[in-house]
Amino acid sequence: MKHCILSACGSGIATSSHVATSLRDGLEERGVDVEVRTCALQELPTLIDTLRPSAIFAPVSEDDIAPNIGDIKVFSGVPLLTGINKQALFDEVAEYLNSLSGGNV
Repeated sequence: MKHCILSACGSGIATSSHVATSLRDGLEERGVDVEVRTCALQELPTLIDTLRPSAIFAPVSEDDIAPNIGDIKVFSGVPLLTGINKQALFDEVAEYLNSLSGGNV
């Protein structure tokens, strides 16, 4: 099963693109099939309705975007920007996405 993930930042360009590239690479290494779309934070409500993503990555607090996302899991994009705990985050995301698929994707 291919999972859709949204990578959001203020403008939908630089930070979200860096996070998206890191996610694709890290999850591919773990055998998880994902499509990562970049967007601006203000685009989230529309894209959530359209794409029904499995998760969202953002460099802001979940509380800052929670009113717009419903029950979609939000992950911090900060580890992918700093490199600190990046591998642990990939493992956590892979485990989460696998749980949505009912096993290994």
